[in-house]
Amino acid sequence: MEFLSSVVLSGFLYDMLKHGVSVTSDTIKTKLKDWEIDEVVAPALSEEISKLNLTDELSESAIDKRINQAPNLVELINSIKKDQTVTNIIQSHSGNGDNIGRDKITN
Repeated sequence: MEFLSSVVLSGFLYDMLKHGVSVTSDTIKTKLKDWEIDEVVAPALSEEISKLNLTDELSESAIDKRINQAPNLVELINSIKKDQTVTNIIQSHSGNGDNIGRDKITN
């Protein structure tokens, strides 16, 4: 199972800051939609990020360095796992032809 890394988080934060998006628990949950972030972790993550005093003038690597210097934040991001939701599509098919579910043009 893949865990969230400071590099991934710094990339998201960099994009948010460059586009003027404020860093809140809701925007973090939206940006990290492929990760399992619950209702308790998101506000804590937002609070720890706000303590970093990030600006849009920082590079991704500078943001990454600040993240790695905050032990509480590192602990939080290490607890966030990649969403492992799997979608299974089961199709039953019998007869001639294929399983394309739309109108077909025949010549």
